[in-house]
Amino acid sequence: MKIAYIRNENIDRPKWDRCIKHSANGLIYAYSFFLDAMAENWDALVLNDYEVLMPLARKKKYGFHYLYQPFFIGSLGIFGNVSDGTVNQLLNAIPVQFKYADIDFKENIFNPDKVNLKNSKLTKRTNFLLDLNKNYDGIRKQYKRLATRMLKKAAENKIEITNNCPPNDVIDFYKRNYKSEHKEITSADYQRLLSATDTAFKNGQAATYLAKKNEEIVASYMVLKDEKFVYSVIGGSNQEGKDTGAFYLLTDAAIKDHADTNRIFRFEGSDKKGIAFFNSQFNPVRMHYHHLKLNRLPWPLKLLK
Repeated sequence: MKIAYIRNENIDRPKWDRCIKHSANGLIYAYSFFLDAMAENWDALVLNDYEVLMPLARKKKYGFHYLYQPFFIGSLGIFGNVSDGTVNQLLNAIPVQFKYADIDFKENIFNPDKVNLKNSKLTKRTNFLLDLNKNYDGIRKQYKRLATRMLKKAAENKIEITNNCPPNDVIDFYKRNYKSEHKEITSADYQRLLSATDTAFKNGQAATYLAKKNEEIVASYMVLKDEKFVYSVIGGSNQEGKDTGAFYLLTDAAIKDHADTNRIFRFEGSDKKGIAFFNSQFNPVRMHYHHLKLNRLPWPLKLLK
């Protein structure tokens, strides 16, 4: 087996996207158009003729090159027909120039007990997945009591849904209402998200929702979609939206729109306690994925991370 480290400008994007599309473990985040938009820079490890792929989103700080997880990308990892041996070969092929890595791997990529990578640590994280391969009524009957109650509350408050608004409307609402909560997300990060989701929206790979009360927006939501998954990407409510159950209504609308499609709804972000509680109200299955921290920094910088 031959593993090559390929710089961004030399990646064969048609071959790359073909592999992601036909991989059982492929994700929309790993398509070249999404990585091009969302990552500040990205290169890749490629096995043979694009049989197995590992995108490497990279940055440089204080003279050190490192791998990072771009905002709004739930997870990445290794894509293609992977085995424990292949995973270890790819992980150990991460170029030595990358002194640090802080990245998330999609669920079911590897067995953590069989990972053999020096200076690394794996941490288990949580996501929720909901099977959409059934009709909407069957899915809704499984909602927990709080979700059902909040949907009733949204109806009582006459919350109305607007579909297919420009992605910028969803992103702008989120920025206005969560800027103090997510100070680490920069204007450049939001601009990258807008670029990625604009492309997805034009290609029929995104759905957008606004919740309104008395013509005022109280919640917004955007999901991405491919052949296998529906992805919860960005959304939230202002205080009135929280009080009236507006985001429960939008989440229910996204589930309803994609029910009976043989997809799986990826809630994402469920490692945070409050988000996990909200997501759990729709009765999804709890899944685990792994976070990899690789620390090759020289002493004493190593101790700071």
